[in-house]
Amino acid sequence: MLLLDINDIELALVEDGEVLLREPGVALLERQGPTFGYAALGQSRLHPRQAQNQFWQRLNADPVTPAAKGVANQADLVYLQLKAMRTQLGLRSDAAVVAAAPSDVGNEQLAMLLGIAREAGFSVRAILDASVAMASRTPLDGPCRVVDVFLHRSTVTRVDVAPGEPPQLRRGTVDDVPGCGFAALVEGWVDAVADRFVEATRFDPLRIAATEQQVYDQVLAGIQADRVEFSMEVDHDDQRRQVSVPRRALADKSSQRYGLLAAALGAPGKLLLTHRARRLPGLAADLAAAGHEIVSTGAVFDAEVVAEAALEHRALILPESGDQETGARLVATLPAQAVDAAPSAAAPTHVLCGAFAVPLSADFDAADHPARRGAAGFRLRCAEGQVAVSPGDGATVLLNGETLDFERPAVAGDSIACDGDEFRLIALVDG
Repeated sequence: MLLLDINDIELALVEDGEVLLREPGVALLERQGPTFGYAALGQSRLHPRQAQNQFWQRLNADPVTPAAKGVANQADLVYLQLKAMRTQLGLRSDAAVVAAAPSDVGNEQLAMLLGIAREAGFSVRAILDASVAMASRTPLDGPCRVVDVFLHRSTVTRVDVAPGEPPQLRRGTVDDVPGCGFAALVEGWVDAVADRFVEATRFDPLRIAATEQQVYDQVLAGIQADRVEFSMEVDHDDQRRQVSVPRRALADKSSQRYGLLAAALGAPGKLLLTHRARRLPGLAADLAAAGHEIVSTGAVFDAEVVAEAALEHRALILPESGDQETGARLVATLPAQAVDAAPSAAAPTHVLCGAFAVPLSADFDAADHPARRGAAGFRLRCAEGQVAVSPGDGATVLLNGETLDFERPAVAGDSIACDGDEFRLIALVDG
């Protein structure tokens, strides 16, 4: 099964669980024709008037300004990027596809997508609601809201659990948050980094297109890598200037836009954050502090989770009976994963570092571990047989390789990295 995920932050093609291609929905209009993906993104600050990044959100026939060879409207860019993706991978013409679409895409846009994909050599047999697919991979005993981020908006999709055997997940209301898109957030982070350069080196990298592109590229790389500290450098006139920007500074820069998302969410509840939302500096921490219960698939890349859901429910999404030429099925309901089907995880009894395992019988400050070498700025809270880990102020803490910026539950087998030390939570058993 070939799945096309059309989130414009990172379009993806996944075949039977293997990610074949991922690239942003960005184009650079050049004389010989448009360039797409990371190649276009890497030139977007050098040639801002030629850069286009709204065509996947619009999915319509609005004109492109300035026009370019072979490109008159937004739909042309969608078509050309799909065609370029198919050519790059050497996929056969008329390849059968399941498209994973954002919950807020309307019927007219979906119809446009089907026509464009067909012209580009993809036969879309089904359109799968990406939020419902994400939720289907997480055990839920009640409604949740799925928070996802795109280049020019965020979405909050309510997913309800309807009774039945098995229970069914159904898409409910969908709210758009236009002011909290990834592109606008990046602009703020680039400004924050530029301010740090001006303060530390008296050099403004945003005055020169080449150094602005350097900052932009490094900010994106840091977000992609989920870094806690951003080490930035720019080269100009044979001089290299360096600054360090903490993740918290980027979070503070985005607080007003995060407030728009918080307002759309309203009262605290259960939230499923996509990996795109989780990696936004400070967002998960702010939502947790506001009382929301954060759940996660634990995915590094959401398209893989959506593809897993599509494979698991293939018979429902792509039934063998029926005329496939009559159009694509829209799938916004999937069986729920049973809550008791989740694998049980043992509560940790000890925290191991080096050759020493310290028992967990009460709250534990990792700085007290006898094998630590650094400051080990995190704490373990133990209550009623459960353990939660929280970072110390200003500490760089990774839980299973992912930045920890708010208290999260932990189980045996989890790893915690901090200040050069590696800790592992373990459970000792009798016998």
